[in-house]
Amino acid sequence: MNSCSKIWDEVLQHIRDRVGTLRFNLWFKNTRLESFDGSNVNIAVPNVFTQVWLKENFTSLLKEDFSRLGNKKDVDITFSISQNSNVENLPLIETIQNEKKSDVINNHLKLNRVLRLEDFIVGPSNRLAYTAALEMVRGRQPTFNPLFIHGSVGVGKTHLLQGVCNRIKEEQEVISAVYMPAEKWTNEFIYSLQKGKTEAFRQKYRNVDMFLIDDVHFLSNKQGVQEEFLHTFNTLSELSKKIILASDAHPKMIGQLKENLASRFMSGMVVKVDKPEYATRLIILRSKASKFDVHFPEKVLEFIAEKLIDNIREIESSLITLSAHAKFNERKIDLKLANEVLCEFFFNKSKIIKVNDIEGIVLNYFNIARSDLHSSKKTKSISFPRQVCMYLMKLLLDWSYQQIGNYFGSKKHTTVMFAIKKITEQIESDNQFKSLIEILIENVRKSKNKL
Repeated sequence: MNSCSKIWDEVLQHIRDRVGTLRFNLWFKNTRLESFDGSNVNIAVPNVFTQVWLKENFTSLLKEDFSRLGNKKDVDITFSISQNSNVENLPLIETIQNEKKSDVINNHLKLNRVLRLEDFIVGPSNRLAYTAALEMVRGRQPTFNPLFIHGSVGVGKTHLLQGVCNRIKEEQEVISAVYMPAEKWTNEFIYSLQKGKTEAFRQKYRNVDMFLIDDVHFLSNKQGVQEEFLHTFNTLSELSKKIILASDAHPKMIGQLKENLASRFMSGMVVKVDKPEYATRLIILRSKASKFDVHFPEKVLEFIAEKLIDNIREIESSLITLSAHAKFNERKIDLKLANEVLCEFFFNKSKIIKVNDIEGIVLNYFNIARSDLHSSKKTKSISFPRQVCMYLMKLLLDWSYQQIGNYFGSKKHTTVMFAIKKITEQIESDNQFKSLIEILIENVRKSKNKL
């Protein structure tokens, strides 16, 4: 065991004694001491949320321990995210076919195995889309092709697409299918152009049995990319391959989309997924609540179902937030706690939130200057908080993409779309990051009357 490991074990033991096993396991799992020279401490953490939470809540405690170990009155504590920096730059794709692992390992997008069709809660708002998705899964040629699913953020479109992909992987190993967001398809196409590998790119995507593309509104305002996508679409269609597409908007409502591409999108079945109604929301809540290790009384679930009307993500977030507050404060979950915790966080939307409220919270949490946030710098330490800020502005202010772009110095609306989509994807795949966003929203709501 090296010296850093020994020191960290000693520090962790002391922290566990001070904060208790529950909080210790929640926040210090998968952390390690990267370096300690007596004055400067660098601690590696698994993700952004843990980084922010430890900095906000445990810096003083850590300084205490390391000051004692280094015989210093004060030490500097920093937290770095432990991850492979090359991962973000890889083209992402999920290929479902009989290939060797080594053939696809470098361009592989892991599907969320939790998103299964059998776990999709069906109600009046989504029944047609769900039935159509099942039709596409069946071995026979569907009566419609393509299937185009559209609806607002957080209503289950991605769940349906990835659910189809997971079902195929489990039951139909003889066919090949590809699922990916339009952004990733676009990035890989551009990469193939730069490397002179367009023919290999075309062969790769024009020979699959099922083509599932999420967030096709990302193709907006990308004429060359749209042309290539149209050719791929036409080739697959002529070969009677199954195509499922998802978007935040109806094909006719996607701005700057080529008319012939919009027409092809509407050549099969176009179905909208609406916001879930009360009965469906309640069933979703019961299903998700059953997966927690705490009990949610029926009256609490009914209360949340009545108040939360926007999307399924908010429903899940409410349970995560309520569960965390109950554990940390050692309280039982009841209507009183739900009122205290959730009303300000989710339900009290009548008070006006200003852009400065959001910006101030982001600047404070990520410890960056406003000039950097509004600059053209693309380093991760600047671009990531900027993307978070854009996401919060869209969510809390309901500004248009162009309004947000203008606020950040005449950035294109597609840049804002990309930022919001990236943050949305990370929220969906990382529960701890989701909790970070929830904390930022809570702090915005709490601080708006102080700033």
